[in-house]
Amino acid sequence: MATAPRVIISKRLVAVNSVSSVLARVVNFVVLLWVYQYLLRHLSAAEFAILPLVTSLMVFGPLFFSFFIGGIARYMVDAYAKDDIEGMRRVTSSLFPVLLGAAAVLLPAGLYFATHIDSVFNVAPGMVEQTRLMFTLLLLSFTFQTVIIPFTSAYAVSQRYYEKNLIDVARDLLRAGLTVALLVILGPSVFWVVVATVLAETCASLLMLARSFRIVPELGFEWRLFSVRLAREMTSFGFWTTLDRLGAILHTHAATLVLNLTGTPAEVTAYYIGATFFRQIESTIKLAAMPLLPVVTAMNALGDMDRLGAAVLRGGRYALWAALIVAVPLAIYSDIFVMLYTGPDYGITAWVIVLFMATFPFTQPTILLASTAMAMRRVREFFLPAFLFQILGFVLMLVFAQGLDLGAIGVTLALVAVTIGSQLAYFWGLCLRLTGRSFGEFAATTLLRGMLPAAVGAIAWTALRLAMPPETWGALITQGVIGACVYVLALLGLCLDLGEKRDLHHVIGRIRQWKPTA
Repeated sequence: MATAPRVIISKRLVAVNSVSSVLARVVNFVVLLWVYQYLLRHLSAAEFAILPLVTSLMVFGPLFFSFFIGGIARYMVDAYAKDDIEGMRRVTSSLFPVLLGAAAVLLPAGLYFATHIDSVFNVAPGMVEQTRLMFTLLLLSFTFQTVIIPFTSAYAVSQRYYEKNLIDVARDLLRAGLTVALLVILGPSVFWVVVATVLAETCASLLMLARSFRIVPELGFEWRLFSVRLAREMTSFGFWTTLDRLGAILHTHAATLVLNLTGTPAEVTAYYIGATFFRQIESTIKLAAMPLLPVVTAMNALGDMDRLGAAVLRGGRYALWAALIVAVPLAIYSDIFVMLYTGPDYGITAWVIVLFMATFPFTQPTILLASTAMAMRRVREFFLPAFLFQILGFVLMLVFAQGLDLGAIGVTLALVAVTIGSQLAYFWGLCLRLTGRSFGEFAATTLLRGMLPAAVGAIAWTALRLAMPPETWGALITQGVIGACVYVLALLGLCLDLGEKRDLHHVIGRIRQWKPTA
């Protein structure tokens, strides 16, 4: 049987990469929490609403490029696992000229849109020029980051996510420092958030580019290796991942644009803050699961379907544990949290948070479904239905927001209904078909053991809130920590399998034996 000499299937490596991914995301989230609270305290809802508008518009940029870059990780990992050096360089050499051509089309179109942005969307008086400039800066930054993607894929193919995460942490710290400095020195304005973001992203991209060539020198460019066939094949593969990206945009960001046209600035802000917590939790877990893509691809390449199926079920259980330890208390304490965080003006945010948190028990069990479909080249079966479900969600958003005038709660309710319905009606079944597992095994291994700690923790958090309703940050954090301890105890005592218990005992033994060097 063929071997994969360069892609390492190692639980330890995956764990290191995943933990570093989570830590990187936590740093980013802490920065966002402080920045948003500062701006909400110092700016009107109309001025703050410009930031959600600009950032929501910019998420459509990846759609333009995802036709070309959607399959690069899969093709690069496949060549890397087979030690096909020329194949790797053929991938980069075939993709880079295409991305340059795409950038030559996107930039003029984006700049033209920037000059007419106030003709399409509602922009606060006096903020038009700043909005145009913010959009332009983000457009230039995003285009540069995308064009160099073929030469920064070394972190994925070599599974050095931990190093990339260190760079991400440094980027977030730089962005935080720049943001604080600009806000304090030059005054509160959403414009400085964009400036700090662009500067930090550019520095991080340049560092990643330099390091990638050191990690995987094969990431060069040669005109002789340019392949129209390969470029077309990757573009075809990327078509389906493009639908996935569009679906993700419709899932959360399109609602901001709908509310901009049909609602008030306060509703835009309330939805954006509530959706931010959801996006941060979801993206953190997806980032933690990203190191498993090369592993799943390698398992499929080697025909190791038993381990692949077990990894998918185990990944869903871990994703439930990680998501619900945050989602459950956030839902239980949502009104208190929002009051402490934003004040009384954005109380509707609490309902947005509760509705979004309710989706995690349904989405996290299939966290590795997309990676599995890509590894098995069964992308159409996943991405096309996902896109169609998201289109349905977008239609419901328009109906609830404009037709029924339900505002921020309406668009959130539309997204939640479609998300839960699609998981139960299709995606859970697709996950079982691709992995060859039964629903009974899925229910026992992933659902029951994945949700049991949340049920126990919910009882603890609810009891604490009813007995001693928290009125300060200190009381809220204290109750959150107590409930989290109950959650973890339930997880360790009731939900680990024999292999996980052995791994835990091994880690504890290593910690006990560790002695600091003099």
